[in-house]
Amino acid sequence: MLVQNKFLVLYSMLGLLFADINVAETIQLERSPTVTLSSLTQYVYKHHPSLHTEQAQQQQIDANTALATTPFANVSSVSVNHQNDVIGSHDGLQEWEASVGMPLWLPGQKQQQLLLSDKLSAELPAYKQQIRLQASATIRELIWHAVLAETADKQALQAWNTAQNLEQDVDSKVAAGELAAAESLLASSHTLELYSQYLLTQAALAHALKQYHHRTGEQALPQDYEEVLSIQQDRLQHHSSAIIDPQHPDLKVLDQHIATLHTKQDLARFEGAVNPELSLGIRRERGSDDENYNNSVGIGISFALGNDVYRRPAIALAAKELADAEVTRQQVEHELNAVLFSQLHDLASKQQQLDLENQRVETSRQYFSLQQRAFELGEIDLVSVLHSQSIANKAQNRKLRLQIEMKQLIAQINQARGVAL
Repeated sequence: MLVQNKFLVLYSMLGLLFADINVAETIQLERSPTVTLSSLTQYVYKHHPSLHTEQAQQQQIDANTALATTPFANVSSVSVNHQNDVIGSHDGLQEWEASVGMPLWLPGQKQQQLLLSDKLSAELPAYKQQIRLQASATIRELIWHAVLAETADKQALQAWNTAQNLEQDVDSKVAAGELAAAESLLASSHTLELYSQYLLTQAALAHALKQYHHRTGEQALPQDYEEVLSIQQDRLQHHSSAIIDPQHPDLKVLDQHIATLHTKQDLARFEGAVNPELSLGIRRERGSDDENYNNSVGIGISFALGNDVYRRPAIALAAKELADAEVTRQQVEHELNAVLFSQLHDLASKQQQLDLENQRVETSRQYFSLQQRAFELGEIDLVSVLHSQSIANKAQNRKLRLQIEMKQLIAQINQARGVAL
C-alpha cells in the first residue's frame, strides 16, 4: 500500500509538470511568396566579402590601361647642365645645355599592355559568377539546414503527441482499476522523455532560423525552395558521363586567369629590358667674353646591349605561375567531378533506401496497431506497446528525413554543377 501511494505521488507531480508543458510555445517556420531563392542569393551576393576586391581589380585595370595609352614607355626626364670658367681662367667661357629624354616603346610592348587590360577586364564577369555561385551555396545550406530542423521538430512533436494520447489511455485504465499505478508512472516518464527530445529540436530550429535571419535579413523562407535536378534522368544511370561543364564558374574564372597569365608571360619578355631613349636638346655656348654665343640643337638615341640575361628571371617566373595555374585548374576540375560523381551515387542510394523505408513504415505501423489492440485487451504489457511505438516512430522519421535529404541532395548536385540561384 505504501509503494502504491509513492507511485501516486510521483504520478501527481508529473501531472502538474505536464499541465505546464501542454501550453509550451512552439516555433513556426514561416514561408512567404515574396521571398525567392534569387532574392536571397542577391542579398548574400551584395554583402559577400570577396565582392569588395572588384574595386581593387578595376583600379588595376584602369592603371594598366593608362600606362598602355601613354606616348612613352617610361617617365620622361629633363636635364639641364651649365659650365663656366669663373673659378679658373675667368675668360668668360659659358656653356648651357638642356635635353629631354623620352623612353620609347619596344616593338609589341604597348600592344601587350593593352591586351593585358582586356584580359583583366574579362576576368571580372567570371569572378562575379563565381561569387554568385558561392552565395547560392550559402542560401542552399541555410535553407536546407532550417528545413531539416523543422522536419526533426515536427517528428518530435508528433511522437510526443502520440505518447500523450497513449498516456491518456493508460490513465483511463488506471482509474478503472485495470492497470496498476506503476503503468501510469511509466507512461508519464515516456511522455516526459519525448517532450525533452521535442525541446531539443525546438532549440535546434530556433538556432537555424537565427542563422538564416542573420545571413539573409529575412524571417520567412521562400515558399518555393525545392529545385529541379539540372541533369537528365538518363545520365543518372551513367555517373561517368555526368561530367562538369567547362563553363562552371569555378573553372571559368581559372580559364580567364590562365588567359591573363599567358598575356603576362608574353609581356614578361619586356621586363628587365631597357627601352631605347630618344633625347632632344639645345646647347648655348661661347669660349670667351669677346665671342658671340653659339646655339645648336642636338638629337640622339640610346640602345641597350646584351640585356637578354636580365629578362630571363621575369620570363621564368611568369612561366612557373602559368604552369601552377594550369595544374590548379586540372585539380579543381578533378575535384568537382569527384564531388558530382559521389553525390549522384548518394542520390541513387537514397532512392533505394527510400523504397525500403516505405515498406518498413507500413510494416511497423501495422505492428504498432496490433500491439496497441493487444494492450487494450490486456494481452501484453505497456513496455511492449512503447517498444512497438518507438519502432513505428523511427521508421516514419527515417522515411521523412530521407525524403528531405534527397531534395537537399538535388540542390547540392545543382551547386556542384555550377548552377547559381
